[in-house]
Amino acid sequence: MPAHSQSRVVHVTTVHQPFDPRIFYKQLASLRDAGFDAHLIAPYEQDEQAHGISIHALPRPETRWHRLALQPRVFKSAQSLDAALYQVHDPELLPLAFFLKRTTGTTVVYDMHENYRSKGALLGRGLRALERWAFRWVDHVLLAEGSYRSIVDGHAVPHTYIANYFRPVGDEEPLDTVEISERPTRLLYTGTLSASRGLRTMVDLATHIRRSGRPETLSLVGICRYEEQRARVEARMQAEGLGAVIDRVGWDTYVPPTAMPPHHRWADVGLALFEPHPNYHTSLPTKFYEYLHYGLPIICSDVPLWRRFVEAHECGAVVPPGDPDAVLNVLDEWQAHPDRYRQCVENARAAAPQYRWQGMGERLVACYHTLLSASASTPIR
Repeated sequence: MPAHSQSRVVHVTTVHQPFDPRIFYKQLASLRDAGFDAHLIAPYEQDEQAHGISIHALPRPETRWHRLALQPRVFKSAQSLDAALYQVHDPELLPLAFFLKRTTGTTVVYDMHENYRSKGALLGRGLRALERWAFRWVDHVLLAEGSYRSIVDGHAVPHTYIANYFRPVGDEEPLDTVEISERPTRLLYTGTLSASRGLRTMVDLATHIRRSGRPETLSLVGICRYEEQRARVEARMQAEGLGAVIDRVGWDTYVPPTAMPPHHRWADVGLALFEPHPNYHTSLPTKFYEYLHYGLPIICSDVPLWRRFVEAHECGAVVPPGDPDAVLNVLDEWQAHPDRYRQCVENARAAAPQYRWQGMGERLVACYHTLLSASASTPIR
């Protein structure tokens, strides 16, 4: 088989948008910084060189069937790049990666960073079965959550834990120079918005604030991909006069990580008021790491794993899912006892360094070097 460019690595996704934080701003950016020729095949408007990473555009698929129909084009694009290593981010791309490996002899990595319980019993089991088949031939698996180790246990596939920690954007003012608010009233949610991620609860919270004449405001920074959910929220906002309480940024448009810092710096508290869905029981929201970085105490739903995290760092409070009054009770306590709120801020700042991306990026780069060294030393047949 022909020799591949030993510095060229290609990430492939048909599910995620190209500037996905884990894929683009963390993994590919770390590989680029380490001297790799980094490429991404993903749905996008046009081929583009962005931040030193080459994006090879695919049409934007509207359904899973459209994504599957794209696979011949994806295969052709990936093969033409003649990379030393390909990393796929979607389980439905594993058959394509198998044929890519068989035809080119390249190294293949699978990044496992989704939980498929929400896909339904049949589809979820099908995707896990596809992953178990891939464990027999894929060269390496990356695990975004420690809980995913139970999925690879019992299989001989090599794997590395690459947690989805926070990567700061650019040069920022040191946090210890930022004054701590005496009355935490500015509430923030960042990331994808949906009913299961607490959108309804946050609107209920805004309603309670509005009716009680309280001082709090709520900023929702992220995209809501469900048109019907956006319509319901917009109708409630208009009917209940919530425009003075809720500020929406993005809403129907993706907000990149580079646009997030001003919103984090504006806020006093970070929210994660998710519904009690099984998907959330075994993983921590990546927004926790972002909130800690900016010294934002967390108010989150009482999920056992989340409770352990918040209590271990003493950096916030947990509340019953779907209970806006419990959120207001926490805020009342902090406003009545500013020293307790200040301590949560200081604890968040102290915990943040252990959840930053740099160490994970170094681990990823080391993993790639090991894989490519092994590949280079394998005789070509």
